[in-house]
Amino acid sequence: FYIGEAFSTYIIVQQENSIFMIDKHAAHERIIFNKLKKENKTEIQGLLTPVAVTLTADEYDAVVLNIDLLQSAGFETEDFGNNTVLVRGVPSYLTGEDVSSLISEASGSLITSGNVSVDRKDNLFHTVACKAAIKAGNKNSKEELLKLAQEVLSSPDVMYCPHGRPVAFEIKKRELEKQFGRIQ
Repeated sequence: FYIGEAFSTYIIVQQENSIFMIDKHAAHERIIFNKLKKENKTEIQGLLTPVAVTLTADEYDAVVLNIDLLQSAGFETEDFGNNTVLVRGVPSYLTGEDVSSLISEASGSLITSGNVSVDRKDNLFHTVACKAAIKAGNKNSKEELLKLAQEVLSSPDVMYCPHGRPVAFEIKKRELEKQFGRIQ
């Protein structure tokens, strides 16, 4: 049962004898991250006009050395020379985002994740999921928030965002009754 939303950030729902507070961004981020990992290849949305992105030398090296990994995460990039890459497509989850900042962030996650391929891919998926997720402070429809809450409450693997923050917490009816002095 959908109760509402607090501070344009937290979804409030009641289920049986509990109230759940759900961080909509953290929840949506985890759901997208899980889908990316499960699919293992992200759908690419081609850009009408390719975007040339000039990077630092380290960022450029990270992108050029990981073009296949970026492809599997939904980025269609190619080496354009002089610390520049040409971006022809982005993950379909990220249409409308600033392409230059996306590639810069993606390269940053590749640089910090070391040499283990799984870690690099997970970090890249974290970046994509975070950018694609509903943002705190944004207005969302009741239906959209209820669907998100239902997915969180029915999926035990959506308890923490990819960064480790909790997605939701539960307040039992009994705890509320204690707070209001209705029971001892």
